[in-house]
Amino acid sequence: MRIVAVAAILTFSLAGQAMGQSSPSPSGEATAVTRSEIRELIEAAQATAKASRENVDYARVVPDLLYQILTKLDKIEDKLDRVDTTLKASQSSAGRKR
Repeated sequence: MRIVAVAAILTFSLAGQAMGQSSPSPSGEATAVTRSEIRELIEAAQATAKASRENVDYARVVPDLLYQILTKLDKIEDKLDRVDTTLKASQSSAGRKR
């Protein structure tokens, strides 16, 4: 959420500087251009906010998924160790019987 706020502040501050540097134009045209630019900036800020939310959600989900995968791999490894131990025990007992 902080990233979104920082992005919005940065966008509006840069837009303010750009508007201050632009050459003066007729009054009717200046308000229409300014409003359209503000709309574009708002849309860009909204797109940035959406991307930031998706990034945060992804950052939250990935470690959880990795943890679940590693847990399942540990369980599989334990089962394979048990099978290996059982096979070795059965082979050693079969070797003794001969």
